Amino acid sequence: MIIKVDIEEFIELRKTDKVIDVRSPREFESGCIPGAINIPILNNEERAIVGTAFRQNGREKAIEIALNIVEPKIQEFMDTVAKIDDNENLLVHCWRGGLRSERFSEYLSDNGYNVKVLVRGYKAYRNKVYDCFKLNWKLLILGGMTGSGKTDILKQLSERGHQTIDLEELACHKGSSFGALGQNTQPTTEQFQNDLWEAWKDYNISKPVILEDESQAIGSVRIPDDLYAQIRNSPVVAIEMGVEQRAERIAKEYTNFPDEQLRDGILRIRKRLGGLNAQNAIAALESKDYTEFVKIALQYYDKAYTFGLNKREPVQVHALPVKSGDHVLNAQLVDQFLQENNMNLWKA
Repeated sequence: MIIKVDIEEFIELRKTDKVIDVRSPREFESGCIPGAINIPILNNEERAIVGTAFRQNGREKAIEIALNIVEPKIQEFMDTVAKIDDNENLLVHCWRGGLRSERFSEYLSDNGYNVKVLVRGYKAYRNKVYDCFKLNWKLLILGGMTGSGKTDILKQLSERGHQTIDLEELACHKGSSFGALGQNTQPTTEQFQNDLWEAWKDYNISKPVILEDESQAIGSVRIPDDLYAQIRNSPVVAIEMGVEQRAERIAKEYTNFPDEQLRDGILRIRKRLGGLNAQNAIAALESKDYTEFVKIALQYYDKAYTFGLNKREPVQVHALPVKSGDHVLNAQLVDQFLQENNMNLWKA
């Protein structure tokens, strides 16, 4: 017997049950529910054939063609499912909870599996993602010029029990022209947003969520519109650290990468940095003066950060000067600031 479940029950069940996504490989690669196993009932080419039949000849003809494609593969599907560990209870979805998931679930049920189908399919999951970021969250934005150690501070705040989100980690990119260095391949925007929701979904909306100040685009992925609007209208605690400390911090990190990649990073911002500055940065790189190389690059990034900060409401920006580059001590300062100002930061 096939049971249909809504998205709320599905989210709870997936803690123990395996999720099977029967969409095509192309759909799955664009974005999926983390942890789902892709067993496409139609591959990319087959889905295109069925779609063409639907548009040209209607639903009944498309179903007929789909069944003729799928039925010879049923045993192959069952063999694949049999190899899944802990496969007694299965959750199945397609794009909108339609024919693909229903048919696949029937095959599973006929072979003795306990199976449930997600009503409205993957679309219901995506709506859940969007709806989360429409809620009125208490965001605290951790700001500061490039090299202020914001990511390390964020990790320390997480260890101190705060609700935090590392957008750059989820995006596999640090947001600058050099942001892809040392990172894994970026996910699609759709997958990034799914992963973001997975990291966020269990947070308490009555407590602050701390995240870094970012542009809406982090490399090739984009923060959801509703969340980004909240980020831009939320209080900022801006770490103020001297350029020498910041340059030294960045130089230590980026000397691990080939000079050619650092040179390419400068060339990508050459117009915005200025031709002469770009030449001087490359000259510093060639002489292995990495600190000077970074200080030149920071002329652009500091200007860009200041421009973005100045577009915020001044009352929302709270400067936090720091004397040390120690991210543990600086996290303590942010923690102290939050404790002292928690009642006033989110006043209507």
